[in-house]
Amino acid sequence: MKKYIYIQLCLIFSLLCTSCNDFLDRKPLDKMTEDDVFNDDALLAAYVNACYNAYPTGFEEAMMSSTTDETYTRHGKESSIIVSKGEMTPDNITTFDAGRFSNFNYWEKAYEYLRNINIFFEKIDGANVSKDLKSRLTGEMEFIRAFIYSNLIWRFGGVPIVTHSFALGDNNYSLPRNSYDECVDYIISDLNDAINRLPAKMEGENSGRASADACKALKARVLLYAASPLNNPNNDKSKWEKARDASLEVINLPGYELAKDYRSLFLEDNKEVIFKREYTKANGHRMNLFNSPNGYDGWGGNCPLQNIVDDYEMKLTGKKPAEEGSGYDPKNPYQGRDPRFYASILYNGAMYRGRPVEVFIPKGKDSSQGDIGSWNTSLTGYYLYKFMDEDQSLSETNTQPWIFFRLAEFYLNYAEAEFYLGNEEECRNAINRVRNRESVKMPAVIESGDQLLEKLRNERRIELAFENHRYFDLRRWRIAEVYENIDAKGIEVVKKDDGTFSYNPITVLERKFLPQHYLLPIPRSEIIKSNNSLIQNPYYN
Repeated sequence: MKKYIYIQLCLIFSLLCTSCNDFLDRKPLDKMTEDDVFNDDALLAAYVNACYNAYPTGFEEAMMSSTTDETYTRHGKESSIIVSKGEMTPDNITTFDAGRFSNFNYWEKAYEYLRNINIFFEKIDGANVSKDLKSRLTGEMEFIRAFIYSNLIWRFGGVPIVTHSFALGDNNYSLPRNSYDECVDYIISDLNDAINRLPAKMEGENSGRASADACKALKARVLLYAASPLNNPNNDKSKWEKARDASLEVINLPGYELAKDYRSLFLEDNKEVIFKREYTKANGHRMNLFNSPNGYDGWGGNCPLQNIVDDYEMKLTGKKPAEEGSGYDPKNPYQGRDPRFYASILYNGAMYRGRPVEVFIPKGKDSSQGDIGSWNTSLTGYYLYKFMDEDQSLSETNTQPWIFFRLAEFYLNYAEAEFYLGNEEECRNAINRVRNRESVKMPAVIESGDQLLEKLRNERRIELAFENHRYFDLRRWRIAEVYENIDAKGIEVVKKDDGTFSYNPITVLERKFLPQHYLLPIPRSEIIKSNNSLIQNPYYN
């Protein structure tokens, strides 16, 4: 019997416009068989295009930063609070709001896409399409599959490796989990083959598609996570060596350099970006609306916490405000900070869209006492500035790219691997390359030992803030029980009669982290469907 793929013909030629599962299951305006798709260059390319939606981006209404000690969101907060308060279970992990917070519980989405990717691999050898296209699309699908499995193991640990078009959502199946290391080996094998098939860079009309350089970047991150304490409890040095070598290979790729301006690198084309998700007005996002202050008619979404504000160092001393001799003035808490603070966070008095932000009470325009009302007011005293493009309106879709891989990450990945290999000078040099960015110019790191490790970890916190790294970093380092058991903090800013301000610390949310939260629970429904062949992660009932 022929298998039919139901699609809207006007839709399949749109890049990244629908999910791969929708592509296969859409009701007919016209219909065609799988043979039609796998024997036509344009249709097969469209099939692959649809699968690019498989991996998560960060531009959600409730961002992943709001599950950790970076931001707090009022929208989709029920889901993020489940995580922050330590209430995640195998039952409620499936209740996440798919429209606001869909990329956290990734299990079902991932295996839906893997089914359709496996259909591609089952049929591609016999496909009657041009040889060059067949090879390139095979490489792209290997990258997409590797990215899916990477996101699965970073969340759940070892997962089932499915190599045929077996729908994990079926009512009954029996499929055990592979180990974390087996999954890593499978991912690396896919990436190595894809590297040999794909051009180093994708440019022009192919910009945004998987490239050999993107494969090398993903490979380096996968190997770093695999070498980290959570996944390498015996501290196998060979894993750190693989991570170091892969990160160094990315650093040495031709054509990339650290962008001069930290703020604009998230808004404009630049040579720091290795791989990104691109958007158009027709296929954009609403980050400006979701996160702008309420006084600008924004929704005040993912608002930075005082926890991260306190970790931005002082520009002159390179010390955190709480450290002795930092030069911090509590009466002027936002003066003299790391330049990346001003590029990332809107605070009381910061300029945004032509006027200063007013989070103060009474009657600050961006406070709960402003003219707009309180439903979309920051509860932390801060608003997100990173990613926000003041040249794009709040009322229209936005086109800022989501950056998956950029060069600065790999300097820090390399620094981390060198630290664990005992090469502290190399570690410091790599950190300082990032800190010496032209628009940043922070004092050089000179520490050693545990103090150097702390500097490295904080550098990642600041340089990669809100980019979907912190959640995974705290877990792979096995220090989440320290930072995620600290309550989410904010600031109340009070304007006095003389025009000066007082700054009063507040608690936004009481947080709780338990041992099981180093990994997400596998949804109970999937355990049941597997006839209990799937083993739940530790400590979950």
